Formats: sequence, C-alpha cells, structure tokens
Amino acid sequence: MIEKKISVLIFTYNAGREFSSLLDGLQKQTVKPAQILVVDSESADGTAELAESRNCKVITINRANFDHGTTRNLTASEISGEFAIFLTQDATPVDEHMIAELIGPMQADSKIAMCYGRQLPRPNAAPLERFAREFNYPAESILKTKNDIKTLGLKTFFCSNTCSAIRCSIFNKLDGFKNNVIVNEDMLFAAKAIINDYSVYYSAAAKVYHSHPFSLPQTFKRYFNIGRFFADNKWILKHAGLNNYSGDMLKAGVKTFWKERMPYCIVAMFAEFTIKVIAFKLGWYYQILFHKKHDTYL
Repeated sequence: MIEKKISVLIFTYNAGREFSSLLDGLQKQTVKPAQILVVDSESADGTAELAESRNCKVITINRANFDHGTTRNLTASEISGEFAIFLTQDATPVDEHMIAELIGPMQADSKIAMCYGRQLPRPNAAPLERFAREFNYPAESILKTKNDIKTLGLKTFFCSNTCSAIRCSIFNKLDGFKNNVIVNEDMLFAAKAIINDYSVYYSAAAKVYHSHPFSLPQTFKRYFNIGRFFADNKWILKHAGLNNYSGDMLKAGVKTFWKERMPYCIVAMFAEFTIKVIAFKLGWYYQILFHKKHDTYL
C-alpha cells in the first residue's frame, strides 16, 4: 500500500554499503511512502547515483552547508504530506513493518508530535555500544508527556532522528528544529513539543539496526559538542537535570557487566565516562566563554 501522506527523508554523505541495505528495506515495507527524498552532501562514492537508480528524488547540497537542524527544516519544507520520516544513511530496517509502526501511534493519537524507533546493535557491535543501545532503546514502547518529567527527567525529552517520524502540522506550528544546532536537534524539538503539551512516542516495534564504534577522539569530540549544546540550551536543564540520566546509565552498566562477568567492560565504561565528563565540561565552558548565544528556542 502506498501512503500519500508519508515522505521519507534521508541525509547522506559517502554512505557506503549499508545505504543499499537501507533502500532495500524501504522497498519491502508494508506501508510504502509516497516519496523518498535523499539529501546528499556531495558524496564521491556513488551514493547519489544509487539513490536515483532506486527512484529516490536526490537533492545535492554543499557539504559545508549541512547542519542538523537547518538542513532538515529546509527539506521538510519541500513536502506536503501529513508525516515525514527521518532516517540516517546507516540505519537499516529490521523488518517490513518499520514505517507502519512509526506512523501507527501517530494516526491513533493526534497529540503525538514525534515518534522514534528502536535502535538495535549490529551483530559485530562492541559490548559498550551494545549496552548503550539496550539502555537507550528498551523493548517496551512508551508515550512521554509533560507529566513524565518528574519521574523520567531528561529521558522524557530523549529521542533520535536516526529513525523518527514527525507530524508536519505540529512540526510547522512549533517552527521545526532549531537552526544552526551542533547536535541534538531531535531532543530540542521533543522538549519543545512536550513543554507545549504535545507528546512524544517511543515505538519499540519500529526497529532499525544502527550502531557504530567511536574512537576515544571521536567520543571526546561528540561530548565536547554535547557540552556546547547544553550551554546553548540551558532551558532544557531547568526542566530536567543531567545527573539522574548519567548516574542511572552508569549503575545499569555496572550491574549488566557484573552479571555477565565482564569486569574489563566496567573498567572501560568508567574510563569512557571520565572522558565524556571532561569533554562535556570543556565544551560547556568553551561555549559560555567564547560562543555565548541567546537561549531563546522556547
């Protein structure tokens, strides 16, 4: 069944072999989108040509102009349907029901602004990466509203554009993603939607394979940028603090790896956690001291 209300938006740069698996998975969906839009940042490995050969509409942008929030906003403005699905180039649908499971909850509840899917680790994922996916993307679905902030804290706003769907009417009403954001454009929109009395749904049944190793320099850079992000958007922390989320994840990791008799993973997790904390704080103070912006997204 082709659903005229649904568009799929994929953002690519030298996507490699996994991109073909993503396109194969989309073609097998029980609910097929009206269009697949591929926004390519000047790939040199044939990514754009592969997309065109699979009947995708390809939009090429200058690599230097890509921005997580701005580029998604510009692309979303190109569609006219009720729902837009965002996917990253390295997310592979687990089965033929991914789109149906993303859209179904939103069709049943008009207050859901955004729905995001479950990310499963690939078979070759390292233990720490596997644990992170299992912690952030559990097997149970959940509807998150303003009433959950007190109990869930920052996890109330957690979501991911690796595999997500938005309701375009609410998205446009709330002015979409924040432009020129370094990371976490998805969390920002989810927080904004929830604070404005809409809801966000996590669909554990909408599944994709998505995991990749980070080197220590890559981990440092990522959490440096996350520190900059929260320094720029301190209003989120007024609603939900960071401490509970980090502490819960650390405790769960110790419990998991102790039970699995993998003490070396506990040591590695604490070492990685230390790097993340240092990078986060450096990013926070760097942003405040040298790139201070107005915290005006809400």
